[in-house]
Amino acid sequence: MQLTEKQKSEGWRIIKFSEIAKSISKHVDPLDTELEVYVGLEHLDPDNLRISRRDVPRDVKGKKLFVKPGQIIFGKRRAYQRKVAVADFEGICSAHAMVLEAIPEAVMPEYLPFFMQSDMFMKRAVSISEGSLSPTIKWKTLANQEFPLPPRTRQEEMLKLFEKIEQTFFEYDETISKGKLFLEKLIKESIFKENNNDEFVPLFSLVEEIREHFRPDKTSFFISYVGFEHIDSDSIQIKEYGCSSNVLSNKLYFQAGDILYGKIRPYLKKTALADFDGVCSSDIIVLRPRNNGLNDLLSLIIKSDHFSKLAMNSVSGSKMPRANWKILSKAKINKTLLKNNSFNICVKNAVEVIRNAKINKNKSTAVKNKVNEKFLEGAA
Repeated sequence: MQLTEKQKSEGWRIIKFSEIAKSISKHVDPLDTELEVYVGLEHLDPDNLRISRRDVPRDVKGKKLFVKPGQIIFGKRRAYQRKVAVADFEGICSAHAMVLEAIPEAVMPEYLPFFMQSDMFMKRAVSISEGSLSPTIKWKTLANQEFPLPPRTRQEEMLKLFEKIEQTFFEYDETISKGKLFLEKLIKESIFKENNNDEFVPLFSLVEEIREHFRPDKTSFFISYVGFEHIDSDSIQIKEYGCSSNVLSNKLYFQAGDILYGKIRPYLKKTALADFDGVCSSDIIVLRPRNNGLNDLLSLIIKSDHFSKLAMNSVSGSKMPRANWKILSKAKINKTLLKNNSFNICVKNAVEVIRNAKINKNKSTAVKNKVNEKFLEGAA
């Protein structure tokens, strides 16, 4: 790696990552702690330094990492998901993350998270990941990676710009959060709250469970594969997927329009609406709406907080709690409202507000990443 003439004149230098950050590996048993916050990789959003979701230690097993305010949580597993966040709490986080702390003598602590969000850093992180199914980064490998580091005056300059963009992100997040709260309240109080005037039917009368098995040893062609890890807790869209060539055990077929419901740890709200045909993990229940016009609405209902709570009341197993579909399929749903045009318009408007805020936030993220990249290349 070489610096440009402009970078040299400004006082940039090539550093190893271990010169500006250190890994903190203090382990905590979640069953033996008074800490009240747990953050897993599923709680982190790509390209978002804020942590908007969290859990409690008693709901997880195995050793976790202690984290305190100001430290960076970096998803070392599947780094291509671009998960970097700054802790604003004292608690524990997934052992599939690294807890990093800036070395203030070498870099501004506030600047380091933005540096790690850059395409340059993320591409390097992906390239040094090891493993095929769950590629993971080792600290020793990351520590030795070399990067260009701007002088403190330039760090301060860029930090001011990034903080302004972060404020814009915060405003979009507020809009998204309010939209989701409205949608959740609408579903809970309208779809699940029984009354004497409307017709309520069991969920199984609206969706059918599909169990068409895929055997990798009997199939020579490759098709899209959706694993539990490919379903986003925060969206009904499938944003990434794998290939059946990497599948070793039996899976389930699904088709476009099916609802994929992750039955493990249902509090994670792993529900998605498929827009392509493929195969999925056996930890996912394939549900096919009996009325094609209800696909979107039913997927939102099944992903709702209220349905998640119903699912948690049906679980079996402690280490890997699984939802019981036989119980959930009997949940009473307001069929009258599903056909109500005013209700559907209200839901669609709420979804549209959330979607537009996400689109605008993604555009701002793209601008931020572009500016960051040009800056680190010495062009800005």
